[in-house]
Amino acid sequence: MTQRIELSAADMPLRDFIAGLAPIREPVELVLRGTAVARIVPPSELSDAEKQQILDEGWAVVDKTRARMKGVKSSVVRKAVDKAVRAVRHEKRRR
Repeated sequence: MTQRIELSAADMPLRDFIAGLAPIREPVELVLRGTAVARIVPPSELSDAEKQQILDEGWAVVDKTRARMKGVKSSVVRKAVDKAVRAVRHEKRRR
């Protein structure tokens, strides 16, 4: 779980140090005596738990689709996909 620290309550040197790093566009490692003690990542970078949640949701959609399509012949699915692809390509050409 991510720990959140409100910097407005931190000592001035710490606030100034962190402000000097902003905006953080790629991860920054903080090293003390040759050992990485912390890593600051951009807010846009996902945590492992967030990534796993996205994957789980995606697989749930796949499972739901498989259940819905159970018993449908592959030729029927192929025809529906081909028709959808043709429709999209036609629409793209019109633009």
